[in-house]
Amino acid sequence: MSNTTAPTAPGTAGNLLVCLVLEPFLLVTLLGAALAMMMYIHKKRRFDRLRHLLLSRYICDPAEELEDCEEELLAETVF
Repeated sequence: MSNTTAPTAPGTAGNLLVCLVLEPFLLVTLLGAALAMMMYIHKKRRFDRLRHLLLSRYICDPAEELEDCEEELLAETVF
């Protein structure tokens, strides 16, 4: 019988610990970034719709009949 042992790779336990800590952190970070991007796009679309709605109301000529302006607004407003 010999008293020799097989050499192990140095730092294997350390690399495993780093992977166990970094992978969830990166996953949560990527999910948070994707959620923030979706919220930003949703907010931008809402502001664009509001801006177009308000812009069409200010373009309406007050000299025209009020009913004509309202019909134009209803025809242009599509959600």
